[in-house]
Amino acid sequence: MAVDLEQMMLLLQKRYDILKKVDELTDELQSAFIRHDEVSASLLLDMRAEEIAEVDACLGRIWDLGRTGGEDLQEIKRLLHTDPASVSATGSWEENKIFEVRRKTVRLLEQLQDKDRRMNLSAGGEKSYYKNKQN
Repeated sequence: MAVDLEQMMLLLQKRYDILKKVDELTDELQSAFIRHDEVSASLLLDMRAEEIAEVDACLGRIWDLGRTGGEDLQEIKRLLHTDPASVSATGSWEENKIFEVRRKTVRLLEQLQDKDRRMNLSAGGEKSYYKNKQN
């Protein structure tokens, strides 16, 4: 049985869409921190956590596509772990779309990590996790 590439593509797109929502919530959280609005910040952190849990659930459903093991699992590993920037458009339409969504996701995750780092430094000051870390 072959991996359902269309289902995998749809789950990766859903994961990307949820991460965009996390990005929007991060912007709102940053604004709440600037306003010193602890009530809104707490609510936004909870909302963000729910969205991140949904991202994890999407990834879990992708891994479930390979639950039969063998070649299906190896194909999923290849599609999830190959550097999407190094892949040229030579596979099926679905495979090319999977790598396209993964490239967008990598860029979005890098932006989110940078926002989180800046927000943590701003909110945590001397106690920030990033205070003594290199960029």
